[in-house]
Amino acid sequence: MNKELLEPIMRAHGDRNKDLAAAIGMSVPNFSTIWNGRGEFGLKYIRLIARRYSLTPEQVYKIFIFPQG
Repeated sequence: MNKELLEPIMRAHGDRNKDLAAAIGMSVPNFSTIWNGRGEFGLKYIRLIARRYSLTPEQVYKIFIFPQG
């Protein structure tokens, strides 16, 4: 995950990590594990995040699928 791309989108919507975690039904510790690079969001959570922020397919790709590209 490329958090450098996701974080500004979250902030633009007034969300912090705990807000997004609650919105997608994930515990804060699990969210933090993923946020800190020790895990990845599953498809269910990627869809929920994409829906919450109205992400384009290109944004989803760059943030979650191929974050280094």
